[in-house]
Amino acid sequence: MKSLAAIETYARELLAKGAQNVIVSMAGDGALLVTKEAACFAKPIKGTVKNSVGAGDSMVAGFTGQYANTHDAVEAFKWGVACGTATTFSDDLATAEYINDIYEKVEVEKL
Repeated sequence: MKSLAAIETYARELLAKGAQNVIVSMAGDGALLVTKEAACFAKPIKGTVKNSVGAGDSMVAGFTGQYANTHDAVEAFKWGVACGTATTFSDDLATAEYINDIYEKVEVEKL
């Protein structure tokens, strides 16, 4: 795996090309959010991977839905991580109840 600093550098190149927020999923190694204001790392959550199909889409949906309501990229990132992780740990798409449970486990630190 490349270092977080290297991944952040590539994400910042996307910001320079017009992206407003960049999320990089690193599967079992966590996720990175990069905005013009900050970079944040979501620590990986322990659990049993059952099916990763749809996890990335779930992450994007969780982020987008929360961001549309709050315009808070860090809070939206936490919900995106929760949605993607909950889907990964589920046999099918995750339930809202399970997503809420996983959300409580999401730890984000600013870099």
